[in-house]
Amino acid sequence: MLRGFSGNVRCSRINQLVGLPFREGREKPIVGMAMELSYVVVDTPMGPFTVGASESAVHEAFFGKPAASVSVGSHAKQPVLAMQAKEQVEQYFAGKRSTFSLPIAVQGTPFQRKAWAALDKIPFGKAISYSEQADLMGEPGKARAVGMANGRNPVCLIVPCHRVVGKNGNLTGYAFGVDTKKKLLDFELNLSLNSE
Repeated sequence: MLRGFSGNVRCSRINQLVGLPFREGREKPIVGMAMELSYVVVDTPMGPFTVGASESAVHEAFFGKPAASVSVGSHAKQPVLAMQAKEQVEQYFAGKRSTFSLPIAVQGTPFQRKAWAALDKIPFGKAISYSEQADLMGEPGKARAVGMANGRNPVCLIVPCHRVVGKNGNLTGYAFGVDTKKKLLDFELNLSLNSE
């Protein structure tokens, strides 16, 4: 069963294994239950942001456009969830939303899913280290594995892997570039400081 959250109530949203479509940059398709995803592309200050959703959950979210072989439907053909995802991403970048209330369905190993669930606990405007995330997961000493799991997060931004930094505070890898990670962290920090 998929569970979402609303407001500041957070709960694990990454709890169902399903197949994801092939996306450029992914070395191979993930095999799983076949389904049809609808894609929406949102214009953001960091460039295009794409969300792939079925009728029941968001399965993919990334900076960039979908592969040329994937069609992006018109507004009239989009399922309600794809349009809700688009609206929530727009609200996030307008400074009107700090969390997402979308059902998520992704595929990953048990360790990856545990790492992604821990990301949901990092508050808006804050950053923690990979070792702190490993401790939060009850997996001390596994900072490197946590970093690798975060790099495979198929729903970036919605599950905020950008909020994890190196132990010394340095910005380390991010699937969409360290510059994008820095912009996201600065954006959230500025909003959180202005709201205090």
